Amino acid sequence: MVNMEIINIDRAGRIVIPGAMRKKLKLNEGSKMLIADVENDLLIIKKINLDGLANQLENDFKNIDIDSVVSRVRSDVKEKIREKHPSVFG
Repeated sequence: MVNMEIINIDRAGRIVIPGAMRKKLKLNEGSKMLIADVENDLLIIKKINLDGLANQLENDFKNIDIDSVVSRVRSDVKEKIREKHPSVFG
């Protein structure tokens, strides 16, 4: 079941999530939300748990050498810049 309501945006760009939805989703002051602009005026707002997300990422990447990945990405970016702007790098 989808629960929908029409809400307003105030001058500061804030929206108020209706009380029943806040209660159902256990949203409190300080709750973290992710907002995504999908397409065709569609916004998605998702409740996120930063601690849970950090733990999941730590688990997912525990066998990956992050420093090596960062080094490779930096190298690839530099190469793309050199390709796009050869006159700058002579």
